[in-house]
Amino acid sequence: MDEALVTPCAFKEKFAKQIYRVEFSPYEWSQHLICIALDQEIIVGTVKFQEDDDVTEDVVYTLLRTFHHETRVHAIAWSPETSLTLVPKVVSFCVAGADFKIRRYNSNLSDENTYEILDGHKDYVNAISYEPEGDLLASVSDDHTCKLWAVKEDEQKCISTFCLNSPGVSVCWHNEESGKLLVAEKNGLIRMFNVRSQQAIMSLDAGTVPLSSADWGPNPLKVVCLGAGELLLWDVSRPSRPVESRNLHVEGGIMVKFSFASENIVASIGRPDNLLKITNLSTKQVILCGKIKLFGGMSWHQRLPYVCVGNDRELQFWKINNK
Repeated sequence: MDEALVTPCAFKEKFAKQIYRVEFSPYEWSQHLICIALDQEIIVGTVKFQEDDDVTEDVVYTLLRTFHHETRVHAIAWSPETSLTLVPKVVSFCVAGADFKIRRYNSNLSDENTYEILDGHKDYVNAISYEPEGDLLASVSDDHTCKLWAVKEDEQKCISTFCLNSPGVSVCWHNEESGKLLVAEKNGLIRMFNVRSQQAIMSLDAGTVPLSSADWGPNPLKVVCLGAGELLLWDVSRPSRPVESRNLHVEGGIMVKFSFASENIVASIGRPDNLLKITNLSTKQVILCGKIKLFGGMSWHQRLPYVCVGNDRELQFWKINNK
């Protein structure tokens, strides 16, 4: 029974305001950085774990800088240019706001703090993602489009628009699949685009609506999605039908994310009760379940088996046993 697996978080950090989104940096060289979106504030900090060194006890969160943001944040994406080992330091990330605009922040954590606005969507932007090289940013929106933005040019602008059949809910690049972009739509359709030819090269149909979230795993052959609370796993070498499906959240799913550390571990949030469920795809078992009061985003650490969830005014961390 899933109910028997309900467990409290291993660590929590309190904030003065509600958390709307949270995102660990997905890159090895900036894996300790975390971005936390509050009401009209974006906080960049570091999180160090006991596994990192012998000095750190438990989990230590340190605030680095707070940035102003005019509207509620819907999505966050870290740039691969970000690094604290460079001189000067480079912190670069994008956020999608409730005003349909994307803002690209750049800071050296000292005297330089700037942002540019990427304006072009006509409705809410639901997901954004940097390509591995950092030259392009992809975004999907309720306006039925996926846009590609050139973010390293002097004039940052939209260079391509893919028309969708329904609102876009997720967008992902993969380090091992250069030039390919995964786009998931609310109508249950998941497509992979060749960015260079701007053509769809593969389609997956979840067969259930609404599709709320999709992710591309560490293994590029694996794609997972949540459709009406059903967890579906795809092997893209055999795209005709999902290789696994199970009804995980009986009143609908909200978000699903692969662990960076294991191709068989996924985290999902769904209703009722905003339950966090960690599923082992190889054993087909829910190995951990946590209760979330007010969901404000979910993110995995790049290397360690920790998942972080925004829960009202708390940042909560669960440690996952992958065995």
